[in-house]
Parts: sequence; structure tokens; C-alpha cells
Amino acid sequence: MAWQHTIYAYPMLFAMAISLVLGAYAVVHSRQHGHTTTLRIFAAMNVAVAIWTGFSAIKLLSRDPTIQFHTYRLLYIGSASIGPLLLLFALAYTDRTRWLRRRFIVAVFVVPVTFLVLLFTNPHGVVIVETHVVEVDGLLVMRTTTGPAHVALSFTYALTIAVLTLGIVGYEALRLGRSYLPQASLMGIAIVTPMTVSFLTSANVPPFTVDAVNFVPASAAISSIALGIATFRYRLLDLPPIAYTTAMRHSPDGVFVLDPDETIVHANETASRLLGLSSSVVGEPIASVLPDVDPEAAAERPLERSSAAGSAEFLTVRSQPLERHGERVGWVLVLRDVTEQRRRERELEAFTGVVSHDLREPLRTTESYLQLLEEHTGNALDEDGAELLTVARENTDRMQEMVTDLLRYSQIGSAESEFQPVDCEEVVADTLDALRYEIDDRDAAVVVEDLPTVHGVEHLLGRLFQNLLSNALKHSDSDSPEIRVTSSRVPGGWQFSIRDDGPGIDPEELDYVFELFTRGSGTDPDSGTGMGLAICKKIVEEHGGTIEIDSTVGIGTEISFTIPGETD
Repeated sequence: MAWQHTIYAYPMLFAMAISLVLGAYAVVHSRQHGHTTTLRIFAAMNVAVAIWTGFSAIKLLSRDPTIQFHTYRLLYIGSASIGPLLLLFALAYTDRTRWLRRRFIVAVFVVPVTFLVLLFTNPHGVVIVETHVVEVDGLLVMRTTTGPAHVALSFTYALTIAVLTLGIVGYEALRLGRSYLPQASLMGIAIVTPMTVSFLTSANVPPFTVDAVNFVPASAAISSIALGIATFRYRLLDLPPIAYTTAMRHSPDGVFVLDPDETIVHANETASRLLGLSSSVVGEPIASVLPDVDPEAAAERPLERSSAAGSAEFLTVRSQPLERHGERVGWVLVLRDVTEQRRRERELEAFTGVVSHDLREPLRTTESYLQLLEEHTGNALDEDGAELLTVARENTDRMQEMVTDLLRYSQIGSAESEFQPVDCEEVVADTLDALRYEIDDRDAAVVVEDLPTVHGVEHLLGRLFQNLLSNALKHSDSDSPEIRVTSSRVPGGWQFSIRDDGPGIDPEELDYVFELFTRGSGTDPDSGTGMGLAICKKIVEEHGGTIEIDSTVGIGTEISFTIPGETD
């Protein structure tokens, strides 16, 4: 087997290598982030490019006419598939998924498959009229005279598909603005480069002439480089317009996307409606629209605004940083209308205030009567009577506690609470001081590791830690309970954990421990209000976090919760 060396093969081999890398990256990415149509098509498209450029390089490097002829036909398996796959990728990339049906996919591949069948069978010379080998710059190069099927089914169809794909990508770039312009431009370069070289070759424009080496496969190196830059530099597979279409355009929440200078580069219609904006704010600094919001603070916070026509009176705003390769490239601000929720919470607070007042008055009266009864009877009550009096007083105390907890629960989130830096280590220290009697009485050991400063509401976080630590002390059946309070950094904030070595919770009860008025089967039915964990859950959610419980009977219970955002 004879071979010939030429530098013209290097760009083809380079394009093949880059395409294989991109295809492999898409496969790995899909395994890590989930299989999607976009990733599958992208991988298949790069495999097709690798087949085209790889066999083109072998055809050019071989001096054997037989090998040149067979590789000539095999390279079209890749090149004929690139156009349809590129169109399908553009449709998936721009969220036009309704087109990605089996019938449409089959339709776009009918022409390439027909061409390949005719290429390998070549009845009556409809694809290849004749072949011959010529010498070009010392190289033996195979030349073909193509038939009508080659022009109609290969060149013309590929050109039509490429123009259609360019139109889809260009339209999305104009619609979405400059954030997606680098991606769209690089995709355009990848499509246009081989088209341009092919056109210049057909027009016999030097050095791209029909008598020279075919530069079209070599031009794929530029296309592969453009796709590589779009993939790794501009996150082609991470931030396609589908993210805009789904997460922004159809989102019930308002969404702003900011660049590193805190300038708005995207804003969906919901954001404009919530803020009562009549014109586009793209290109404006976020401070001109939301002057009270700092994108650096990632925690969710309430925002009250004067009501304009159709705008929200109460919003929650959450900021999430966007990073690439460890570098800050912007933020996403999410606005949620909580006007109706705030109104209902205030109504609930007012209702609960009235109810608690109406309940406390008869409770106070009952307590007074019980005290008078005790003073009146003195030591005249027998043992049963004294026990009944004690139970009655315990029940009134418990009712008072339930009314207090119910009022606290209704006030979480409805009262004006300012989010500010909160030293959790100091909060826990104050909580342990308040629980000192219970800790000493139980001979408990409470281990607190270094705790961070977070962005939150201090009195609510104090109530959260007090409820959880008090629960751990109260429900432990150990002679010397051990409780451990720890924290760890998680994406977007901090996770706190409070673990005890108590009796644990029955697995059947774990699903509803955070519901109101819930007490475990092992809990004394005459103690507690069944609202402690429900209050904890509402406090955590008010801070934009989540709470969960992990418990093993006989080993202990661990309650973990997250508080988004942190301060240094």
C-alpha cells in the first residue's frame, strides 16, 4: 500500500480529532447532566464530521486508486449526514422541539440516504460518471465527473439545509440579543466556512479551483475550532436559547440576567409586568430598576414597592451568581410576586391575634379560678383532688403555650423583618445560655463547631436554633445526651446540622414531622404543642432554604437545613 505525504491532510486530521473530542465531551456531559436530544444530536453531528474529514484525509494520503475510490464513497456517509444533523441540532438548540418528531427526522434524512444508496450502486452513472487520477503538485489525486443525482441530492440539498439552519440560528441571535451573539456567530462560522470554500471551488476561484486539492474538507478545521470555542468558552451545551425560552419567557417569575458590570442583558416579560415597566430595560444598570437590591447578596429577601398599574406591591428577590471556570460572569435575579401571600399572611396574623386574645382571656380567668380554688381549699383536698388540680393547671399552661406558638407561626414572614448579617455562632451561644438550666439538669453535652455568618433575620434564626436544640434535649432518653451543631458550605449558602443521640423517630412518622400539631408516637401526649418543627420549617423557608430530617430508631436524629447566601 503506497502513501504520500502532504500538509493539506493536516487540517483534515485536526478537524477529525477536534470533532471526536467534541463528540466525546457531549457523551460525558450527557452522563453527568442527563441525556437530552440536543446532546445526542451534537454528538452524532461531530461523529459525522469526523467520518467525513477522516476518510477525506485517507483519500488524500493514499496513492492507491482503489483506496481513493472506496474512501471517496465512505466519506459521504459523514458529509451527507452533517446537514440534516446540523438542522436538527439548531431546532433542538432553539427549543423547536415540536419538529423533532420521528416523521420529520426521517423526512430530512430521505435525500441523504437516497443519495448514499445511489452512490454505492451508481445505476446508469447517475452519481459518478467517471473517475481518473491526476497529478497535482506532486500528489496523485482522484478526480470524479459527477452525475445529475450528485448535484441535486448532495450539493443542492446540503446548501438548502445549511441556509435554513443559518436562518434559524440568526433569527434566535437577533431575538435574544448580545448574550447569545458569540454562540450564534461561532455556529455561523462553522456553517458558512465549508459552504464558502465549496462555492469558490465550484466557481473556480484560485486557489480553490477544481484542478487543485479539494480544500472543502480541510476547511472543516475552522468549523471544528469555532464549535470548540462555542462549546468550551461560551457554554454552547450549557446555555442554549432553550434556557431562555423555558426559564425566562414562560416563567411565572420575573427574571433578569446581569453581566459582570451589573447591567441587564436579559429581562423577561414577567419582570417588566411585576415592576410596572413600560419599555425595555436591557442595557440599563440593575440599580436603575431595583435600587435596593444588591446582586452580591444571594439570599432571598422581601421588597415592598409602591403599587403601579398591574405591578406587584410585595416581591421576593433572589440573586444567583453565574460563574464560568471559577470566574464571575454575571448574575440571575429572580422576582416573585408575593403580594397576595403577604395580604393573606397579614389577615392570618390579624385573625390569629384576635383569636389568641379571645382564648387568653378565658385561660387567664381559668388560671385565676384555679389559684383561688387552691387558696380556698388549702390542704383540704385529698390526694385525688390535688392531682386533678395539678392536671388542670398543666393543661391551662399548655394551652397558653399553644396559643403563643400559633401566634408566632402566623407572624413568621408577615412582620417587617430586615435581612442582615447574622453571626450564627453568637446566636447559638445565646440560645445555649437560655437553655442552660435544661442542659445542666440533663447533664447534656452540646458540641458546637465553628459556625458562619449568614444573611438572615436574627430573631427568627434564634427561634430556629432554640426550637431544634430544645427538642433534642427534651426527647432524648439518654442519661447524658450529646448534641452536635455543625455547618458546612454548600453551593449558594450554608448547611447546618443538629444531631442528637436520642431514641430516633419511627420511619412512618418522618413524612409528616414538619406538619402543624404533629407529635411523634413516642412523645408524651400531654407535653408540647406539636408546632415546634412546623415553626422551624417556616423560618427556614422564609430565608429561602430547605429543611430535612434523617433519623434512625435507637441511634439518633439529625435535622439539617440550608440558609442561602453568606457573608465573609
